[in-house]
Order: sequence, then structure tokens, then C-alpha cells
Amino acid sequence: MELSTNLIKHAGGGEIWILESDKELLLASLDYGDGIKDIEWSRQNGTTRMSNSLGIGLHQINSHEYYVGEISSFTSKDIHGTVVLIRPKKFNKSVVTLQTIYDGELVCGDMFAKKGRFLLLADGSGHGKKANRSVEFVKEYFYDHPFSCILVDEFFKEIHETLKKKQLRGCVLSLFEVSKKSIEICGVGNIATWVENMNGSYKYLQQKDGILGEVFSSSDKKTVDIEQNRRVISATDGIDIGKMNSILKSLSSKHSSAIIALNAIHFAPDGYDDRTVIVISNKG
Repeated sequence: MELSTNLIKHAGGGEIWILESDKELLLASLDYGDGIKDIEWSRQNGTTRMSNSLGIGLHQINSHEYYVGEISSFTSKDIHGTVVLIRPKKFNKSVVTLQTIYDGELVCGDMFAKKGRFLLLADGSGHGKKANRSVEFVKEYFYDHPFSCILVDEFFKEIHETLKKKQLRGCVLSLFEVSKKSIEICGVGNIATWVENMNGSYKYLQQKDGILGEVFSSSDKKTVDIEQNRRVISATDGIDIGKMNSILKSLSSKHSSAIIALNAIHFAPDGYDDRTVIVISNKG
């Protein structure tokens, strides 16, 4: 109720999201208001300096016994607004994924799937039911076939040929093989990836051009040492790379993977496109 009231009073409206993760509920508030210039001052002093506010909301978020409250806010012309995330203190996911679909669609042309140590992110060409059928086929194929990143080109080639045979939409893919020490990233097409170094800076990785089911030759293979890097973040092309760079530069390494994913989905959409973000951390 406090978050909803703040949206109406201070931001001109916004959205409340309830996110389920491993049977735990996360609560998020998202707006495109003017933003908060000094978050830490507001959290510690318990006031927003607004004349129509009691000034206790942010302080309550900062001092709850059972929950952790995170706030990120932007005040520039290009990116402005606030994201507030409320999560249980025991929440410590090593993989977080968020997905939103194009307004007005009931189905999504993006897909995320997890099988053991393997993660798969796919983005179907276009929108709607045809794109959704393509990525649903890829998901079923992923679950039904054993593989490793060593043989990933064969895996991608089989998907490529089957998509063409079934006359489905093309798609681009990223496959992640996660171990305790490293992440192998194998992919093709316009899925963007950022690797966070231990000093908090990010390196941008781009996959080899190609579309499975349309144009495909071979995939890229990259290795990330997870012991030397904090997080790996990947996003489909519904996320604007320039805005994403600005968001990651502004967020500190103290921010959780969940709030990074929320900021990406909220502030960095590229026009009207389905968008999915995966964050893999070296926790757990």
C-alpha cells in the first residue's frame, strides 16, 4: 500500500509487479517520475522532502526486519524514474530472469529455459503466435536432446534445419553452460551480453551474426571466468544497448541481480518488442 500510494502522490502513477521466484514472492514498484536525487539521504532520514508526504516510506523500506528493500532511481532527461524492489532477506538466487511481452500480445516471441547446468535464451523473428510457436519448438527441442557446448554447432544446425522444414519463424539463441568456475556462452544472432568485472565495470560481448531457420553458418563460443567476474547479463534485442550501458554504469555492484533485471526491463526497452533479461551471478 505504501508503494502504491507513493506512485500516485509522487510519480504520477506507475506499476506494481508481483514476481514469483522459487515459491517466494518479490514485490516491485516501477515508475517514470522525476526520480529521487539522493536515495541514501532519503532512506536514512526517512523523508522525501515533499510537502505532501509524511516521509516515513523509504525509511520503512530501509529498516524492515524480514525484508530487504532496494531502490534505484534515474533523474536524467533520457532515463528518469524509480524502481523499488522488496524481497525476503534469505533470497539469494544465482540466476534471475524477467520477461515482458509486446503490448497487446497474449504470447511472447522470446523464451528462457533451464535444464540442469544449461540455460537457453531465444528470440523469435517478429511477434505474435508464429514467433511464439518457433521459440516453443526450440524449448521442447532443448528439453528433449542431450548436448554440451562442445557439440553446440550440431545442436544449432539441427534446430536450423527443423525450423526451415516446419516453415517456422527464424530465431537467435544463446546457450549458457554454467559450472562453479566458468560460464561457456555459445550463440548466434543479436542477443547482447554484458560481463561484470570484480571492480564493477562491464564488458560488452556481441554474438556472431546469423538467424537459425534463415541464415546460419556457425556459432560463437566465449568463456567467462565466474570466479573473476560478478555477473553475466544477457538480453534479447527488445533491450536498447545504449540505455542498458547507462543503467549498468549507474548501478553499483551492491545492487542485486533482481533489481538489475527490473531496471533493464523497465528503463531500456527498444521500441515495441518482446524483451527478456537473464542475470547470472557468482553467488551460490
